[in-house]
Amino acid sequence: MNQAQATHQSIPLQVQVLEQISHLPLQLNGVLYQHYPAMKLGQKQAIKFYSTQLAVIAENIYQQEEQLDWVITAPPCHYLPAGANLLARSVHQLLAKQGITTELVEPRLKQQQVSFNSKTEFQNFYNYSKSTLEQRIKQRKNELDTLKNNKQANHLKNKSLIIINDINVTGTQQRFMQQALEQCQVKSCNWLYIFNIESSLAKQHPELEHQINHSRIKSLKSFSQVLSDPQTEHTSRCISRLFNEDDEEFNYLINHLAVDKRQQIHQLATQEGRYSGTFFEQKMQRLGSNK
Repeated sequence: MNQAQATHQSIPLQVQVLEQISHLPLQLNGVLYQHYPAMKLGQKQAIKFYSTQLAVIAENIYQQEEQLDWVITAPPCHYLPAGANLLARSVHQLLAKQGITTELVEPRLKQQQVSFNSKTEFQNFYNYSKSTLEQRIKQRKNELDTLKNNKQANHLKNKSLIIINDINVTGTQQRFMQQALEQCQVKSCNWLYIFNIESSLAKQHPELEHQINHSRIKSLKSFSQVLSDPQTEHTSRCISRLFNEDDEEFNYLINHLAVDKRQQIHQLATQEGRYSGTFFEQKMQRLGSNK
């Protein structure tokens, strides 16, 4: 576990990580890496693997100042959770089992029109882990206003936060979210990550996140098993990966789903709102069909 104290902040900010990545090549066969792709897709066993370790850190933070009002949270999402949101829920539950009282707050992104109208729009979203620093900044700016105007976030005033996230690459998401939380007048922020990529390495190789994301579950068959597994709580990335497939692969995947699972995934995609536009109209129709 690594720890760093940030400076020049108006509120106390601490960052702790399970592993610091400071050189290449990535140790993709290492135990911390092996479960990561499954966690991003929502596999419960992988979520538990990481949340158990993160909960130990969270418990230590809590015990240092038990008298404070503690909140467990994660970066905002739309309807479907990201892996980080599932980690936060699991950490909250694990702490509760230890008799530790915290509040779980799950900020939501603005519910404006989010459906994709072109391949470019979708690829910019789906391939965020390949994005340059400039692209990441552009995509994260909306989170500042989201948190400032979010009722749940405004509820965070004078609360001490434990913010669960999976990986810190360029620091863009943390920086924008931190600015918003400062305006919400939180008492302190404790960021917990699985991985933190050293800043100079991240600037040279922002695509490392993509490499870790796709280091396992590469084949169509293995992804099909994840989609149909009852131990998968489908994340935003899981559904977007399905829709990223070409027509032939997409048809293969949905045709290997049981009818009830297919209906469930169609409902999730509908509720997420990203796939309701004309660009994905045909895929949504095929997914919603029982044929």
